[in-house]
Amino acid sequence: SVGGGALWWNGKKEKEAELIYDMCHISDIKEWCYREGRTYWEYVELCEGSEIWEYLGEVWDTMTQAINRGLNKEGVLPGELKVARKAVKYFVKSDSYVGSLGSRAKIYAYALATAEENASGGRVATAPTCGSSGVVPAVLYHVQQSRHFSHQRILQALATAGLFANVTKKNASLSGAEVGCQGEIGVACAMAAAAASSKSTPYYGG
Repeated sequence: SVGGGALWWNGKKEKEAELIYDMCHISDIKEWCYREGRTYWEYVELCEGSEIWEYLGEVWDTMTQAINRGLNKEGVLPGELKVARKAVKYFVKSDSYVGSLGSRAKIYAYALATAEENASGGRVATAPTCGSSGVVPAVLYHVQQSRHFSHQRILQALATAGLFANVTKKNASLSGAEVGCQGEIGVACAMAAAAASSKSTPYYGG
């Protein structure tokens, strides 16, 4: 895999997916949002069509299920290294912290739960890759729980995250094989930051 669903086969990259977005730089999309009084997620809906919301609903279900499974499993991960699962321990410990430390501890536990599900062959959502799949769901799950984000707002946030990932895929890479693990986790952090920003729109400062 070279990230974002693209594959190498016999030394050649498979045919690129059909171009859906007519702009491939955040600066251009941001300018369009200012001009039209729209949000990032509205641009996604315009390009993808209304059916994107059903798909993102499935993505979110996959993310939350991975977190919940990971938080309810103990023991060791499959493989010869016998690495112990730690997500549940950090989640329990998070209740002993207060303020921002408690929030960070919970986010870490959610991300680790997803990472452990990925490491054990469980079903996760690539965001943007399997190796970096814990960041986006952990951040959004936490803001849903702590800030009472509605289901629709979470989906809008996911649309925004996907837009930022798509721009990165177009102009750089999502693949650890191409840009290293730092590239994968860096894109995941950018996706999570964009998704969690207020109202997910440059018009309101998000």
